[in-house]
Amino acid sequence: MNALEVKGLCKQYMDFSLKNVSFSLPMGTITGLVGRNGTGKTTTIKSVLGAVRPDSGEIRILGQERSTDIMQEVGVVYDECCFSGLLKLNQLDSVLRSIYQNWSTDVFFGLCEKYGLPKDKKCKTFSRGMKQKLSIAAALAHNPKLLLLDEPTGGLDPVAREEILDDLQEFVEDGTHTVLLSTHITTDLDRVADQIIFLSNGEVRMDEDKDALLNTYCILKGSPEALEQVDRTDILGLRKNAYSFEALCRDRNKIIRKYPQLVCDQTDIERILVLLEGGVRK
Repeated sequence: MNALEVKGLCKQYMDFSLKNVSFSLPMGTITGLVGRNGTGKTTTIKSVLGAVRPDSGEIRILGQERSTDIMQEVGVVYDECCFSGLLKLNQLDSVLRSIYQNWSTDVFFGLCEKYGLPKDKKCKTFSRGMKQKLSIAAALAHNPKLLLLDEPTGGLDPVAREEILDDLQEFVEDGTHTVLLSTHITTDLDRVADQIIFLSNGEVRMDEDKDALLNTYCILKGSPEALEQVDRTDILGLRKNAYSFEALCRDRNKIIRKYPQLVCDQTDIERILVLLEGGVRK
């Protein structure tokens, strides 16, 4: 059973639209949702949560249509903390315990202590990074089967980010929990993601296993003159200047054999995104 299935999701706004977005998240995995600002990542997450009503499409969570009961199994962290700044941790614990059936006070305060969050201060005194840690602690404390994260590590220092990523990996280890992680910090996805979904202009442009993605795709480099030797059907994305070019290609072994005179480098998620979105498509 998949933790989440999205089929044919469409949503039209005045200046933007989601177009037939479809994907599925297997249980026990971390999936990275990436793309430029305005490509539909947050709209997709809000559609899953019911905060946005799609024009068409189907969403199934843990094999079921969205309902009050099934949403008990979903946790969410946005890029900004949603909790009242007037609350202290014990007050927030009391509020959330009344909302979530599986809420664990022990887990919540254990994570708050681990993340260095003070019990005796109101949330409004927390730094942005501390508020994000609080949001993550609250999301994990009711043991959701599906965790949706929209830029959750924004404002966190590198040490704190590592700590959160470790917790996310531990969260999915038993195979019964799943994470959808929307982020611009692609190095986080290089480290923890199992699957990568690229959204471009409201459409799914790529949906692949991360390891296969990084092993298969490559960056072909050379002089502007050498670009004339490259078959345009091999190029998925291109950046060029007066002195050189970089081309995103698929099937690294084939590209190495086909263009032995050119440099063919391995790539990462950030470079794939830059060349898919920021380059000249040929």
